[in-house]
Amino acid sequence: MTTRTQPNAPQSSRNGEVARHTYLPLAAAAVLGVACHKAESYVRPPVPVRASNVRQSPQTDQELRFSGTVAPEAEIELSFKVGGYATSLLTLRDGQGRTRFVQAGDQVRRGTVLATVRQEDYRQSAAEARGAVDAARAAALKARLDYDRAVSLLASKVIPPADYDAAKARADGAIAAVDTAEARLASARIALADTSLRTPVDALVLARSVEIGNLISPNTVAFRLADVSRIKVRFAVADEVASRLQIGSPVTVTADAVEAKLPAVISKLHPQSSSDARTFDVEATVLSKDASLLLGMVVSVALPGAAASRAPVITAPLSAVVAAQRPEGHAQALVAFVVEQERGLPIARERRVVAGQLVGNEVAIESGLFPGELLVVQGATLLNDGQRVQLVP
Repeated sequence: MTTRTQPNAPQSSRNGEVARHTYLPLAAAAVLGVACHKAESYVRPPVPVRASNVRQSPQTDQELRFSGTVAPEAEIELSFKVGGYATSLLTLRDGQGRTRFVQAGDQVRRGTVLATVRQEDYRQSAAEARGAVDAARAAALKARLDYDRAVSLLASKVIPPADYDAAKARADGAIAAVDTAEARLASARIALADTSLRTPVDALVLARSVEIGNLISPNTVAFRLADVSRIKVRFAVADEVASRLQIGSPVTVTADAVEAKLPAVISKLHPQSSSDARTFDVEATVLSKDASLLLGMVVSVALPGAAASRAPVITAPLSAVVAAQRPEGHAQALVAFVVEQERGLPIARERRVVAGQLVGNEVAIESGLFPGELLVVQGATLLNDGQRVQLVP
């Protein structure tokens, strides 16, 4: 039996190896298929939120109030026209008498040098241009003397007209060379002056993006400034309110953070509504020059007598209203989320809203919501439009 089984043993081993090699790819394929099936079947879990029905409340007064943001008269970006290594920054003294570099929040006067780049190269260029001007003027003087002699010699018929024409051409060319050299000198002086970055107006520094030793390229923004000679408040109103506003109409700006109540006037009415919220951007200029308002501060703007009726208004908790991204120079846009049933599932839908008067922990909604809608009151900051939600008590 031993001699019979010896020849069959290698064949059995080979069959086993074939079986194992056949089994391994099949097993790997099965595992890969299960993994792919799990990846494809993954569904993002719903966001748990609390919601309540939108309700109306009686209007308590005859003036409309809107939430606004404080803005400067203008924002200015200062950049170098020439390149080079930054060699100096404006230094100021703090409350303890220590010197420091200018930074965000500092007030600067018109004409103050905020920063400079290395000037040696530009001084050299200006000196070379000045030398070229002197040389051109000397050549022009000699050409003028030659021309004057040529005029006399031509009158005496000592030289032919061709020599006179050549002398005149040299004199005219020398004068043009002086003009060219002087233009290059003026350009070199302008470049030298541009190595110093000066404030165009009395301003507030919003940001500084340059340090000593930085290699500055032309048109690199080094400072952002705010012209705070006048303070404005930007806010948005619905169309029925915008139709009754006029440039110069008085309003009242209330800043609870600093306990200030300031007079202001409407200074700008945007002629076209925004495409998303269908509201009109409005600007009001604060009349008081000593107003202690901080840029970006949220304030309340009251429009006396702007309310057309004492009809009930829609209110929402402050937690239900979140800030949306806004284009530069526009009023802050606000959004809220309502829950709608789609294919039997609760889905969050974004609504652009216009906020009005603050009433305790709630805010009046001028437009964007309707009574009876299911409004997300907690968890709105976690949502995106079209996201699935889970209602929790």
